[in-house]
Amino acid sequence: MKMKMNQLKRIKFKRVFTLLVCIFVLVLSIRYVISERAQATVKKETEIFTDAKYPTVEMQTLIKDQTHGGYSVNYPTLQIKEIDQTLKAYVNEEIANYQQAIAQKKIPKETSTELTITYDITHYSEQTITILFNEYQFTGGKLGEPSIQTFTFDLPSQRLISLQDIFYENSDYLNSLSMIAFTELKKSKKLAESETLKAKTEPKLENFSQFSILGDTIVLYFQPFLGSNGYSKTQSIAIKKAVFDSILKDSYKNTKTNKNKIEEAPPIHIVTELPKPSGIDPTKKVIALTFDDGPSKEPTTLILDALKDSDSHATFFVLGSRVQYYPEIIQRMLEEGNEVGNHSWDHPQLTRLTEEQVKHQVWDTQAIIKKVSGYEPVHIRPPYGAIDDSVRQCLGGMGVSLWSIDPEDWKLRNKDQIVQLVLSKVADGKIILMHDIYATSAEAAVEIIKQLKAQDYQLVTISELEEVKKQRQEAIPSKG
Repeated sequence: MKMKMNQLKRIKFKRVFTLLVCIFVLVLSIRYVISERAQATVKKETEIFTDAKYPTVEMQTLIKDQTHGGYSVNYPTLQIKEIDQTLKAYVNEEIANYQQAIAQKKIPKETSTELTITYDITHYSEQTITILFNEYQFTGGKLGEPSIQTFTFDLPSQRLISLQDIFYENSDYLNSLSMIAFTELKKSKKLAESETLKAKTEPKLENFSQFSILGDTIVLYFQPFLGSNGYSKTQSIAIKKAVFDSILKDSYKNTKTNKNKIEEAPPIHIVTELPKPSGIDPTKKVIALTFDDGPSKEPTTLILDALKDSDSHATFFVLGSRVQYYPEIIQRMLEEGNEVGNHSWDHPQLTRLTEEQVKHQVWDTQAIIKKVSGYEPVHIRPPYGAIDDSVRQCLGGMGVSLWSIDPEDWKLRNKDQIVQLVLSKVADGKIILMHDIYATSAEAAVEIIKQLKAQDYQLVTISELEEVKKQRQEAIPSKG
């Protein structure tokens, strides 16, 4: 009996012990799960890295690794208290705004959201540093929202500065910036059609709050524009400091203290002078000279010289395969107010190609023109004028520009005959087709420009011609 009692006690003890072990394991498991969830809801500052370009700058990373309410944020620290506090306050505010947006929209927890903030130090000298933040936020809907934010600090004073701090008081810098910005941005067909372009380039300080001061240029940045096909890319405009020589404060000019700590790659396209008023009178005769198949060295240069001397403009439909050899000529075309158009990569008949081949011909050409100049053409002239619906679908909305006068200069190769043929057919609103790869064509163009000016023609680009036609149409009184 006693033995049986002892056995029962041992069994009971084992059961109690097993139960206690199970409870202990269960408690540990619950604490682990709670700990994991708690860590997932708290932003964590991970390992500190140094900036890829500037080793003395540390890069901080904040991560919340969740599909709902998650974020990934990078920002720099310079070990300068006032500056570091400003940058940290900015990223914390953006995280808080993001979390508030999720709460206000009552986004279900099973729905993904996103906040990504990256940065780039665009300039770092003894005088100034500029940090450009790129942000992408998605809190429901069809589109996420991209945005930018720049911080430019005057390092001797450790002070955040705006554009008004670098120009002399009472100078008319805002009007100059407004003219430059509107002129440059409207070169993009998408932006030119934007209803907000004029408003976003008005001479107001808030329109030019995003900027960077480089060694010898000032770069303006513009928030992505929302259009019918989504957001545009961030637009930037680089302006030579010499344009503002008389109104830019000495401490921000191209001096030793403004030299970047590392070698600074100059912007691709730099505005070197204030835009001149177009001076095009829609009530007077206009005509568009256009040149295909270039650029080339001597013929194109000769034509550009003649256009500049006569204060005239033309449109050059260039081949992508040739652009890479003459980037400086493309840049000059644009700097002097001419227009650059797309003429395919190597001049095939587009209607005979597959869709993939057409896209290669068109978009590789767009890409290389942008690479060498920062400009993207808004007009295309298909080789041989061959165009159909399948080709049009590959053009991304670019305007197709053909011609109304063709002297066949490529075949004649005779200056006088080319001049005679063109002048016998000129009329208001016409488009002349020539080629800037033949010496005879260039020589003929010089004479044609001279004769057209003598006949009081305004020589305009294709875009300018379209604008004149639009103005004339709007001037016609509506019936009824």
